[in-house]
Amino acid sequence: MKRGATREEIIRTTQEFIARNGIRAVRVDEIAQTLGISKRTLYEMFTDKNDLISACLDAMSRQQQEQIVACRKRRSGNPLQKTVRLMNEYIENLYRVDHSFLSDLRRKVIFAEHYDEHRGFWHKELTMLLDMCRKQELLLPEIDAAAFAEQLMGTLLDLRLNGTSREELSLFGRTILRGAATRQGIELIDRRP
Repeated sequence: MKRGATREEIIRTTQEFIARNGIRAVRVDEIAQTLGISKRTLYEMFTDKNDLISACLDAMSRQQQEQIVACRKRRSGNPLQKTVRLMNEYIENLYRVDHSFLSDLRRKVIFAEHYDEHRGFWHKELTMLLDMCRKQELLLPEIDAAAFAEQLMGTLLDLRLNGTSREELSLFGRTILRGAATRQGIELIDRRP
């Protein structure tokens, strides 16, 4: 039997359970058993299941921020190509977890702050790129970058929750961006970086 799992180990294990099965499926006794600790030990570090899940969501948020910063550093090309790549990263992120996790996170009021924070990272980065695209006349001038980013992200999430495949989601997002692009923007999107 493993002795004294650390807080980080408990969070990491719980994240794996959440990603595979969603928030509602998380069972504290199953996590404790997996780690070889007692529920009492787990409850010495976390007040209750919601506290544990909150700690996991905080860790996931930090990982998201790091991922977005790393993506920003890797992206090259014009702003529209960068936007397509960021959108594809967002789509990949939606598929790293089971759809039940996304549904649970979105619907459970107690975790609304985490949901908003998660979306906020992506929204800010996508809005910034879309705004750059508009300024460089790669998107139509009437496009409101923040509203467009919000609609695009919301639609992609809804489609993911409804079972759309990764490839279809990527194609759909590309098509939406293409529809908002100027002639020059369409040419850049069609080049496929």
